[in-house]
Amino acid sequence: MAKVYCKYCGYSHQDIRSLTNGRCQKNPHGDHHSPYEGEVQERYFCKYCGYSHLDIRSLTNGRCQKNPDNDYHEPYEGDEKDRYFCKYCGYSHHDIRSLTNARCSKNQHGDYHEPER
Repeated sequence: MAKVYCKYCGYSHQDIRSLTNGRCQKNPHGDHHSPYEGEVQERYFCKYCGYSHLDIRSLTNGRCQKNPDNDYHEPYEGDEKDRYFCKYCGYSHHDIRSLTNARCSKNQHGDYHEPER
């Protein structure tokens, strides 16, 4: 059985029930771990700033200035694509980092474009 990871802190466990029973200090929406729902990747990208790392735990340990919910990077859970589109306005770019560096006037939760899954 494959491990499941918390999308807020990168903690891993063998099953979702055990993962979600544990407490997560980085979850801005509650007290418990929340499963990462994306596919296993070679690199994981922050959905708010495009920063990348080889594993979820290392990615989520870093601070993100563009995350409107908390101070940490949060992994993008969508598939790798040729173009990424902003889920608020449809603006597109060939990589997440470039997309999230441009400001979005329609994002009510932050100042920058955020990729759709």
